[in-house]
Amino acid sequence: MKNGNKLRQIVYERCNGYCERCGISLHPDDYALHHRKLKSRGGTDELSNLLALHHHCHNLGTNSVHLDPSEATRRGLLVSSWSESLVVPVTLCDGTRVLLTNDGRYKPVRTGELNGE
Repeated sequence: MKNGNKLRQIVYERCNGYCERCGISLHPDDYALHHRKLKSRGGTDELSNLLALHHHCHNLGTNSVHLDPSEATRRGLLVSSWSESLVVPVTLCDGTRVLLTNDGRYKPVRTGELNGE
């Protein structure tokens, strides 16, 4: 991963040190940097494609992103191969819907703002 440490730092700062799926506090050196659009689906290391998840939410828990892909897709934690993560919102643990920007910020999504919702 190009500039992996810098990407990890930016993502960690964006989420204020909390898992972007469940809200649990993350240790700055021990969390998963999750690709929303998997690399096997053409995903990249852009900030809009990366989430900070604790390991239980990433792949260890029974309802983790990789073991419950339908729920993860519904919440924008996983993105299909034909979608772009820059335009697919993420539902954070508090129910807030945001777009992830490539400059490392959240952009709030208002109801009805995307795709005629």
